Amino acid sequence: MNKKEKLTISLSILTPLLIIIILFFAGISTGIITFKSPKLIKNQGEANVQIIIDFNDGIIYSDNVSIENATVLDLLLKTAENTGMKIEKTYWKQFDSYTIDSITYNGKKYGGGTNSYWALYVNNAAALEGADKILVKNNDTIKWKYEKF
Repeated sequence: MNKKEKLTISLSILTPLLIIIILFFAGISTGIITFKSPKLIKNQGEANVQIIIDFNDGIIYSDNVSIENATVLDLLLKTAENTGMKIEKTYWKQFDSYTIDSITYNGKKYGGGTNSYWALYVNNAAALEGADKILVKNNDTIKWKYEKF
């Protein structure tokens, strides 16, 4: 194989690869390609859901709530507002999401330490996204459980 044939083969391989790379970076620069989570569109309407907060010491708060166009975090914050609970949360920029640090109920603070966390379950399955990314749907069961290790 001579140099001209090698150059032709190399260009036939590299040209499509370069076009793909250029299109990829053009997509990023124009915003067509993004690495951020899509914005939630809260148009689900009213949902009747059950919220359970298990404080892991025998105290369990449970209520059936009607809420419109809400995330699981919105539901927790509404519940806190209606009951006098205090919620402490942290926004994590790298995940574009919140975690629940502590919930204070009846004067007792649950969380805030290094050996505990608030776990979230939606319809008895561990949540794979942040509470601010999950829309509540009619008949959902949302459970927060205080876990210690």
